[in-house]
Amino acid sequence: MKKESKTLVNTRRLVVSAILSAVSFVIMYLGTLTGVMDLCAVVVGAVCCAFAVIELSGIWPWLVCAVTSVLCLVLLPDKFCALEYVALGGIYPILKSLFERLPAAVSWTLKAIAFNLLLTACLVVGKFIFGLKDEWVAFNIVVYLLGNITFFIFDIALTTFISYYFKRLRGKLKIRF
Repeated sequence: MKKESKTLVNTRRLVVSAILSAVSFVIMYLGTLTGVMDLCAVVVGAVCCAFAVIELSGIWPWLVCAVTSVLCLVLLPDKFCALEYVALGGIYPILKSLFERLPAAVSWTLKAIAFNLLLTACLVVGKFIFGLKDEWVAFNIVVYLLGNITFFIFDIALTTFISYYFKRLRGKLKIRF
């Protein structure tokens, strides 16, 4: 079998990145239209970004995150949902892959710090840039408490999916770049 040229491999990665971005955006759009499925859509978007981290590596997951984030921020009617995607669905799977190379205690500490910084950024951007109501500020303690509980559940679920993908699906799909 001939060795594929670097241009062909990069073209394939670009196509897969574009497909992942499109799928993530469509799922996010459908999630915001329902009004109640926005967090579920963010989780599916995170799975798409995690797939990019696993299979594409390098700059490609960052591009998937950036393209989908811009599309969500510009085109979604619910801007807070778009911010949720930017923080949890886009950036977090990439950070998770970096942090999990460290010892477990350090990894969990860095992930918790990153989540709380991203949550704070979402609240600040939502309030001061997108003009979300002050109701969010009044419930900061509740938002951070429930957010951290949800974050740990989300992290464990994402880890479970990634493990399942490596053990069961990756060999069957035979996706190699």
